[in-house]
Amino acid sequence: MRRLILPDGSITDFAYPLTCARIASLLKADTLDTFRLRDAGDHVAMVDDAGHQKGLPINSKATEMYLATCRPGTTHVIRGPVFVCPDMDFAP
Repeated sequence: MRRLILPDGSITDFAYPLTCARIASLLKADTLDTFRLRDAGDHVAMVDDAGHQKGLPINSKATEMYLATCRPGTTHVIRGPVFVCPDMDFAP
């Protein structure tokens, strides 16, 4: 799965790997941060590292995915668009 998830809940799927530069462009991000998803496909989610500082809208779907990876009681939210892809897309 390669998927762009916007804060409004809309989703765009991609059938091919994207470069980090292209993902950053889609997210309108200068720097990226990632978190690993708990799934059999070994996926990662890429986010704008400055999403909170920019005041981007909360991404409920991405926050739900993030909290599923965290220790119970975590309250951090994900802001802005998120790109989900297989971690192996970036293997040498």
